[in-house]
Amino acid sequence: MAGAVIENLSNQKLSYILGILFLVQIAFFLVGAWLAPKPTSSMEFLFRSCIDANVTGRNWVDHQNCHEIELAEHKPLSYDLREIVFMTQMPHKRDNQQLRYHPSFQFLLGVMQPEIRSTAAFKYVRGSKLRLEVRMGARSGGDEKWRDWIEADVVRELDCHFPWGHESGDMRCEALDFFEIGYVPFPFYVMNIRIPIDREGCARDPKNTANCDVGELVGLIMVVIHQNGGFTMVWAWMKTIVVPFLFLTVRWYWDRVQSLARPPLLLEKAIFALGVSTTVLDLPIEWLPLWFERVPFMLLLGDLRQGLFYAVLCSFWLIFAGEHLIDDPTRNNLKSYWRNLSLVGSAGVALLVYDMCERGMQLSDPFYSIWSSSTGTKLAYLSIYLATLFTVIYFSFLFYKIWMVWKLIKQKRSNQYYQNNESRRLKVEAIIFRFKFLMLFTLLCAFLTILSYAMKQHGEAQLHDDEPQESLLTNSTSAFFTGTFGMWNIYVFLLLSMYAPSHKQYAGAQHLMDETEKPNCTFAPSHKQYAGAPVNPKIASQRLNPNIVEITGESVNLAADDTTFP
Repeated sequence: MAGAVIENLSNQKLSYILGILFLVQIAFFLVGAWLAPKPTSSMEFLFRSCIDANVTGRNWVDHQNCHEIELAEHKPLSYDLREIVFMTQMPHKRDNQQLRYHPSFQFLLGVMQPEIRSTAAFKYVRGSKLRLEVRMGARSGGDEKWRDWIEADVVRELDCHFPWGHESGDMRCEALDFFEIGYVPFPFYVMNIRIPIDREGCARDPKNTANCDVGELVGLIMVVIHQNGGFTMVWAWMKTIVVPFLFLTVRWYWDRVQSLARPPLLLEKAIFALGVSTTVLDLPIEWLPLWFERVPFMLLLGDLRQGLFYAVLCSFWLIFAGEHLIDDPTRNNLKSYWRNLSLVGSAGVALLVYDMCERGMQLSDPFYSIWSSSTGTKLAYLSIYLATLFTVIYFSFLFYKIWMVWKLIKQKRSNQYYQNNESRRLKVEAIIFRFKFLMLFTLLCAFLTILSYAMKQHGEAQLHDDEPQESLLTNSTSAFFTGTFGMWNIYVFLLLSMYAPSHKQYAGAQHLMDETEKPNCTFAPSHKQYAGAPVNPKIASQRLNPNIVEITGESVNLAADDTTFP
């Protein structure tokens, strides 16, 4: 890219810019470490066993009207046990104060932990299905009555086993992925669950009838995870402050590219696409739940934005390294990168399938989960692991491409191409040093991006595991996430500002030319002493120094300060 700012900026100005950006990067880490709480928190709820004489299930059972019973001592009042209602209210009270959910919590994710006992009368059979009739109600702060919100029939496959050395009694069951709601519009919620038994179906086909061979149900425990409101506000304000600066930088960069007398190069288009995708990622949509009551698409929209940014960023890195292989004849042609970009596309498709199966279906049914069956769980893990494998392969390939560029630069420096002009040699050495610094920053950014992606995917898988409270997303990782977010924006800002066309059109060395290149040369006289004077081609050719040429289309212009004419 001839005439880029990175090649013409003075060392002093570049040092100031890098110093400021380094302080900004530290600030991003400190915001996560000092101001932001941990990303998510969890609450554990124990369902109470209540009796509801109205077996139609249209009455709400809450803490005030729950007639609690002991399941082991209960005598059935109906043929299918529909009078038993498992009830819980969310959130808890703490220190005699009723807690409230807030729209800034962004989402609610529930994981169910059934307590099963296997006896001679109620025997558990591996792979049996548990069917739950779920009603979820909500109310605002000033409401006295619960309003109907969500109703669903939930079927989950039980996976229980006896503790070591036992053959009967209490069993340990794997956690069941229960629900995920992508917005929190109400402060209070109540959940009523009935587990009816179809006795005729159990007698006829117990294997394919739910609630038959599930053993004796002792109780239900649910862990509900939500994003911390403090983290959401820090995240939203951070994006609100960053996005105007990045938007103006992207616009300034593209205006400079379009002002050139040639079409934009592939690398310039790639940098612009990266700037646009980062701006989309920075849009503070976290404010939407605070302004609008119904925004169930927040999780899906967030995943799509993140996926778009990852795809563009990874594609850019391949193009960035490839376009700096200056001896490669396939440069400036997107088709020549199809093998490289197919790896990025494969990982993106794997994640897109997972998001459409999980987040897409949850828009209409929050109790749907790809993790609800053994087959779905295997597909979910397969999708995540494939995407992770493609990511590791991608990083290895990117490292190889950057190593090739590094090796090529070393070869260019080893010859005597620039040694006969001391000022020119120092200029070229400075350009090479700056490019190497940018390449090292690219590798660091790639490593932290992949690490952040792996932590997010692994943490999300842990949320659907037996111990969701131990997930990486529920621990204190705020500083890492805010620091990585800041690094992405700093990296993109640095690319936009450093690779923008410079207004100093004829300053500095522009290309490390191959010794075998023989371009068609024209000569620009000095604007200081000989503006408008005719040029003698013979004299000019004798003074031609290939160290100071700038390729512009089919011609080569000499820097005015490096060439004198008689």
